[in-house]
Order: sequence, then structure tokens, then C-alpha cells
Amino acid sequence: MMREQPRYLIGVDVGGTFTDVLCLDTKSQALLSAKVPSLPGRQWEGVVGALAELGIEPGAIRAFVHGTTIATNALLERKGAKTALVTTEGFRDTLEIGRTRRLTGGLFDIRFVRAAPLVDRPLRLEVAERVAADGTVLVDAAGIDFSHVAETLRREGVESVAVGFLNAYANDANERAAAAALQDLLDGVPVCRSTAVASERGEFHRFSTCVLNAYLTPVVVAYLERLAAELAAHGVAAPVNVMGSNGGAMTLDQAAGFAAGTFLSGPVGGVGGAVRVCEMAGIRDCITFDMGGTSTDVALIHNLAPRISHDNQIDACPLQVAQLDIHTIGAGGGSVAWVREDGALEVGPKSAGALPGPACYGRGGTEPTISDANLVLGRLPTERSLAGGLRLDGAAAEAAFAELSEALGGGDPVTLADGVIRIAVAKMAGAVREVSVHRGFDPRDFALLGFGGAGPMHVFLVAEELAIPNVIVPRFPGHLSALGQLLADARHDYVRAWGGRLGALTEKELRRVAAGMQDEAAATLDEEGFAVDRRHYAFAVDARYVGQSYTLAVGVDPDAPGWDGLRRAFAAAHELTFGHADLNNDVEIVNIRLVALGIVDKPALVFAQEQNGDPAIETRKVWFDDGWCDCPVLDRARLPAGCVFGGPAIVEEAGGTSVIPPGWRVEVHESGALICRRDGRFA
Repeated sequence: MMREQPRYLIGVDVGGTFTDVLCLDTKSQALLSAKVPSLPGRQWEGVVGALAELGIEPGAIRAFVHGTTIATNALLERKGAKTALVTTEGFRDTLEIGRTRRLTGGLFDIRFVRAAPLVDRPLRLEVAERVAADGTVLVDAAGIDFSHVAETLRREGVESVAVGFLNAYANDANERAAAAALQDLLDGVPVCRSTAVASERGEFHRFSTCVLNAYLTPVVVAYLERLAAELAAHGVAAPVNVMGSNGGAMTLDQAAGFAAGTFLSGPVGGVGGAVRVCEMAGIRDCITFDMGGTSTDVALIHNLAPRISHDNQIDACPLQVAQLDIHTIGAGGGSVAWVREDGALEVGPKSAGALPGPACYGRGGTEPTISDANLVLGRLPTERSLAGGLRLDGAAAEAAFAELSEALGGGDPVTLADGVIRIAVAKMAGAVREVSVHRGFDPRDFALLGFGGAGPMHVFLVAEELAIPNVIVPRFPGHLSALGQLLADARHDYVRAWGGRLGALTEKELRRVAAGMQDEAAATLDEEGFAVDRRHYAFAVDARYVGQSYTLAVGVDPDAPGWDGLRRAFAAAHELTFGHADLNNDVEIVNIRLVALGIVDKPALVFAQEQNGDPAIETRKVWFDDGWCDCPVLDRARLPAGCVFGGPAIVEEAGGTSVIPPGWRVEVHESGALICRRDGRFA
């Protein structure tokens, strides 16, 4: 008797408050979902618990993709490995000197103190190697005895080593020799070289990226090993992949060697899921609004492509890797409302987290949060359980706001709860402006796509704040990040420092460098088992006007680059971003970039009506604007495609509640998404 082939595709997103899992049954095309509380410090337990909630056979899982916040948490909490930096003689202080400008804090903040580097000065060790700017090896590292360096590192109890040499982007032979020697001498201690993670000009950013990767590697590796062992113990035989910050999936081995590429592992899944939702709904431009229990993440999608950034900063540490341009603020359902020293009301960034959580969770929390505010305003139910079996305690939420009201000198707790929501909405609107207006885009030209456990509750209010006329709420909004993990292609980013003024470059040399990069990418996709027809390559160059220090990425075809066409494309990109173009100045190339994708099948994800009958659940009093109104509460699973209704309304489903204010028109798309438009005001 033949054994049935594995049939389930699994996407798991571990958030600060909840762990979400989405499962696609490739046989029936049905989607299953589960949500369980996240367990800080024991993320793998939440993952295993979420899988158990699905009720499927673990051995029938075909693929498993996981988004995690382990790297982000380790950096923010400064719980990474004890790390050393081995660098070129005379450059041990590069990490502290940087570019002699403030990377965090206000320019005029007299209390500003620069954050300490991740590597203490005594653990920044110098060696007498040297490579010239053109790549010529002046002092060969192969002739250096690294035993004294290794002895110092062992004596200091170093757990991870970063190797960063000057001008290694031009020739990394010395870095390779040093890393190999230290790896042999330091048995079991991971050694990371800078050109393996960021082969670009600029020693400060390259060293910082390398140090970040080394600092996080032992923590990420320990977590991944524990996760893989726990899944195997529970019968999961499928390969486990991890979401990368660039929006693609990585194998466990790749993630272990590139820990710095997992910072946005969770949020990028939501952006990938949003692209798929937009494809099915026939929408090309949207801004994602992912509000969970701890934070809100926003990103801009233009022409169905998320924006990518290569010059990033994580908690004052420059990070020179490809990652989605996601802006995060501390505003989630668990964000705490509190009173500042000057007596003003403030919301976040402190969060009640998963434990104890908001007061209404009944887990010991007493501080008022955004979730408590929504419950006080009637926007959440008390008589029915939410996803994960959570039933909210209305009396606890009211008590928390009564205490906050007393701290503010008295007042109506309901009006106070409304004020908390308004403050949070203003902050979240600012985050949307950051990824749109500050990047040269008008947010009114985009739809705002709300998801995450709390996103659909606030997305309409943020849209009204920004005069955005269109809102989308996908099916399973609380699990969209998990959906993005499930749909993720394999992605690899390559960069080569190459170029100069266009007038001095030859197209033949561009083709030669590009061919070498593509051969390297093809070898990796071969190892991962992607057939030639399941691969996609896209080249771009980092270009700038002569005299500029900042670059813009411009797509290019190495087989037919056409310098005149490249000049025009760069001018158009410069005008879109900065509002002007300098047609009298020459353009120069700084880097060549390649994105190599291994394409996976994308399911149709057409959500049929799940239940028959009347979608109306109840009518209850809900606060909108400045008063209470009778608001219908609808069951999302009973809303058929083509159904049209108007606000005010509340739509409930597993993992998310949509709060639709008065004046909005809603249509249920055949893809399952709610396509919403503000009637009249923004025509």
C-alpha cells in the first residue's frame, strides 16, 4: 500500500504577543489556522503549540516556513554572544568613530549619549595586514601567526568572532585567510568575515554588519537547533525554512550563517502576503498596516513590488544588507496608556506583551492598553471568545481606565479610552507618512491594507487621518504574516562594488561581472533543487550623480544595458524621489546588485463562503466619533462574495476584528478580501 505524499504547507509567525500558524492543504486547497500566546524566551513552545492546535498529522507536512523575532529581541535586550573583532592595524576604533554623526537621538538633545559598540575596545584586536583600495595585497595575511590572537580570545571567553579588514570589498583574500586560520584555532567558535555578509565600500557599515552577524549567530543557531529538534520530536520531518529580511525564505543552514538577515523575519511575511492579496484583488499599489500586540509595521508596495533598503539601522547599529523597507513603531494592542511627568496622556511604546497582557486578558495585567480601550468603547466582545480561546474581561478594562482617569485628575473613562485610540492613530499615521511622504509618494494614491490581530480595528481610522480613500482587509487578517511565510520564494541577494562614471565604463565589463554573479547564484539555486524554469534573476545598479554620496537603485539588463537609457531611468528615479533631476551632471555606478529567486507554486487562495445563513451576530452599542450608536456585528465566514454593506459595522472572524466607522462602503471580493471605500469625502 503506497503511503500518501505530504500535503500540508505551513507558515508560522511568532509575534510579541501571539504565535500564528496557517496551513494550506494542497489536496483540498483548504486553509486551517490557529493562534496561541507567544512564550517569551521559549518561542519554540509557541510554535509547537500552534501546530498542535491545527489537529493535522505532523508527518504529512511537506514544507515549513517560520518567521521569528529571535534576532531582534537578542539585540534590543543586548543578549547576544560575547563578540570580538579582528581588524586591520589602526582601525580598531572604527566602530566607535563611525561617521562622526549621531545615529540615534535628536541633533540638539544635550542628554544624548552614543550607544556603546557591541564589541568592547579590549576585544577589538588588530593585525598587520593591508590591502590597497584597488585590491592589491600590500601585506599578506597568510604569513601572519594568529595563535596569539586566538589565545587572547580563548582567555577572554569570546563566543563569536568578526573579521573585518580595510578594503576587503576589493579583494577579500586576507579576510578569508584570517577567518580560516582563526576557525582552525578556535574550535567550535563561529567566525564571520565582513565580505561574506556585506561586500561593499565603507568600512564602518561593513564592520558593523559583520559584528551584528557575529553577535547574533550563537543565539540564532541555538534557537534554530532547538526548534528543529522539537519539531522532529513531534513528528515533523519536512525541511524547516526561515524567513529572511529580504522577503525570501532561507534554509536553516543559511539562516545560521546569516543571522543578521533575519531581523525582519516576522514582519516581512505580512508584506509578502499583502502582495498576494493585492494580486488577487487587482490592486497594484498599497501600504501595508500590520498592527499586532506589541508593534505596528508599515511598508509601501508599488507596482506589486515592496521597496527594498540596503542601508539600514537597527538600534543604532548600521546594517548593510538587503531588507524590506519596513518602518516599526511601538504601538500595538498591548501598548500601555500612561501619564507623563508633565501630566499629559501618552500611549506606548511600553507594552503589556503576552504575559501578563492587557488588563482585559485576565492574566494579571492591570495597566490600561489599546485593547482595553477598544473593549471599553464596545468594539470587542465580552460574551464570545476570541482566537486562541481568549475571553475578554470588560470589568477589568473599565477598572484600568478608571484608575488612569483618577491619575489624570478625573474624567469619563469612555472619553479617555477614545483619547487613547486617537493618540495611537496619530502615531500610526506618522509611521505611514514615513514610508510614503518621506519616500516621495502620496499616500492618497495607495490603498491601506490592514492586517495583524489589531490592524483591521484601526486601519479605517488611520485612513481617515491621512485622507486615504481605499482600505483592504484580507481574509484571515490575523494570519497574513503566516500566509506570507507559506508563499515565500527562496531569495538570494548579491552585490559587487564596481563602477565609475558611465562615460568611462564599458558594457562588456558590466556583462562580465554580471555573468560571474549569476553563475554564483545559479550554483546556490542548484543546491536548493530549483529547476532552471523556476528561477528568476534581476539586476540593478546603485547609481548617483558625480559628487553625491547617496545612491538610488536602477534596474538594468546586463545583456543590453544602454548607458543613455540608464541615464534616463536614473533621472526619472531621482526626480520621483527628490523632486528634481540634474541633466547636466554625469552619472556614476557604485555597485551591481543581483536578486536571484527560486520560485515556489502560489495557490489560488480563493475563499468560498464557509457557512450558510444570516451573517448577523448581534447589534450592540459602539462608540464612534463622539457618541454611542447601534452597530451591527457580522460573522465574516457568512459573508458571501459580492455582498455589499456600509458602516458602522463590526466584522468578526478568527484572528481579527474589523471595525468599520460610519461613511465607509464595503464589498466582499471573490478573493475573500473586504474592499472598502470612504463614500464621497475623498472623491
